[in-house]
Amino acid sequence: MWPFSPYPEHAPSEVNGKEYDYIIVGGGTAGCVLASRLSEDPHVSVLVLDKGHVKDNMISRIPLVSQNLHMSDPLQIRADRWSEPIPGVNGRKTHLWGVEGIGGNSRVNAMLWTRGSPGDYAAWSEMGFGDWGWEQVEPYFRKIENAVSHPNSKSRGHNGKSRKPFALDLFNYVKIPASSNGAPSIIAKASEKAGLPISQDCNDPSAPAMGYFYLDATIKERGERNSAYKTYLSRDVALQRRGRLTVCTGTVASHLELNAQTGVVSGVHIRSSEKQGKDQGREYFVKAKREVILCSGALCRPQLLMLSGIEPKGTAENLGIPLVKELPAVGATLSDHYSFPVQLEVPKEETLHILESVWAIWYFLLWISFGKGLMAYTCCLGTIFLQTRAIDRKTMQIQARDENGADNQDASQSRNVPDIEIMILPSHCLEPAVPGHTFFTLYPTVVQPYGTGHIELVGKDPLTHPRVTHPLFSDERDVAVARIANSGYPYPAPIGFAPGNNPDLLNEWEELYKASKTIPDAEPRKGAEKIVKLSGNGGRNKTWKNVTDDEIDDYTRRISQTSLHYSRTCPMSKDEKTGVVDQQLRVHGFKNLRIADASVFPRITSGHTMAPTIMVAERCADFVKGFWGRQKSE
Repeated sequence: MWPFSPYPEHAPSEVNGKEYDYIIVGGGTAGCVLASRLSEDPHVSVLVLDKGHVKDNMISRIPLVSQNLHMSDPLQIRADRWSEPIPGVNGRKTHLWGVEGIGGNSRVNAMLWTRGSPGDYAAWSEMGFGDWGWEQVEPYFRKIENAVSHPNSKSRGHNGKSRKPFALDLFNYVKIPASSNGAPSIIAKASEKAGLPISQDCNDPSAPAMGYFYLDATIKERGERNSAYKTYLSRDVALQRRGRLTVCTGTVASHLELNAQTGVVSGVHIRSSEKQGKDQGREYFVKAKREVILCSGALCRPQLLMLSGIEPKGTAENLGIPLVKELPAVGATLSDHYSFPVQLEVPKEETLHILESVWAIWYFLLWISFGKGLMAYTCCLGTIFLQTRAIDRKTMQIQARDENGADNQDASQSRNVPDIEIMILPSHCLEPAVPGHTFFTLYPTVVQPYGTGHIELVGKDPLTHPRVTHPLFSDERDVAVARIANSGYPYPAPIGFAPGNNPDLLNEWEELYKASKTIPDAEPRKGAEKIVKLSGNGGRNKTWKNVTDDEIDDYTRRISQTSLHYSRTCPMSKDEKTGVVDQQLRVHGFKNLRIADASVFPRITSGHTMAPTIMVAERCADFVKGFWGRQKSE
């Protein structure tokens, strides 16, 4: 590794037996923030541990290409993670995509920067977390941002980080010539007709709670993806601070060395995550002088705690791991957003399917030469946020006020937090694609789900994936929300995939799905005959006026999938019986163990989770600095 690598990566054997002020387990989105912020102090030492590596290559830099989840090796995507069979979706399993590498999922996501509604954080405050209300978190969003798309906005940040700020570029669909006169403009007009205002900035706290919104994306002005790795833990930062910042890759944490009586974590046991090499199978230990901070994501976080004996009673004891601290909420309240695409057949030139032709060469050269063109964009052109309570089911119109006269568009109120997002995507959103079709997708997503899942240990090996029971439609209230969101598609285009439409095509896709998966799904064709029977006329040409609830429910259960926004597996609480961390993000019962990623959310936010995850990490860094600064002065 270092000094022969352009990035100073270290192997687990190189850090064995050493002591660091701060040990950060997980170099993902949050881990990069913590490592960067804590190592700003020249008098401390920081160690970052991550299963993956840096792998800063061209594929990882091209915004559109780097969203391809099937480019597993260049992007360090774990493609072999699956949930348990999910009763709410006919026993199917869902793919649990994730990145193992420095920067985490900010290396492959759609780069969408959504703070979440102010009402999201009002809800956190109303749950008893007054330190996490909008007034408390909003300054951190400003601190992070360099909102170049909104230079005159007084509600947005314009300084960003001191070194390399997030370049948040507004991607209005008219910047993509192929789609400027096509489906997006039709959808925007249809949204206005339904009573939804069009807003230039969904992150403006004064914006309406519901509307058609243009989006910000974390893309540099030169047209490169701007991940947490690039922003916070780049090669330049790692080299400048190599005397006090150590990035140890290809490393997995086996368990924590802790004492429940004293509430102190003294270090972390580690081993190589590589399948071969001199470190394979060897156990090492790194000592923590001040704190250990866990940042390895909502799916992996509970596993490490359970392997260390911090668990719901009986969970790990069955595997011979002694109970050290009983915390019933560890891994018990997994939350996620889940989606069910509606796909319209449109000409290839109005979609990203154009890149499946010789035009891909032109757009690649355009990106290489100027950082412009389709490859310099996110896949999402805009989005619609809705609160289904405000929709009149008879007319599908948005009601600006409820029956009591209360304003449904006041984004500061928790009651108005959107529960549905409909993303506008100029491509197909189902894998595998059906040959011979080019799709434009409306991507309804449940963003305030009631259902929860859970995570369980399978064995003592930290490289063995835990058992994940995904919450996808485990609560019938989510089915009801999806029913409303999925019934409104009054758009003048042939419908490929939608409730009550084209059952033959849906059946064809299910056969392709079954054939393409290494892990078989339960009864993939279940419900196909029911759709044909209920729909009549071959099940075609249904609209929101005549599609039935049964057709919508059946379609949703057959086609829904995770949105990869895993959260709440170690939630914030004031009571160790109902949560895992306090408002300072310390694990209940421990003085120097914190968690700082989406797993601590007391409730999942209504927007995409990258921005709030970074906000949590920024706040955690300040909590840590403040605590040890006070200790030093006393």
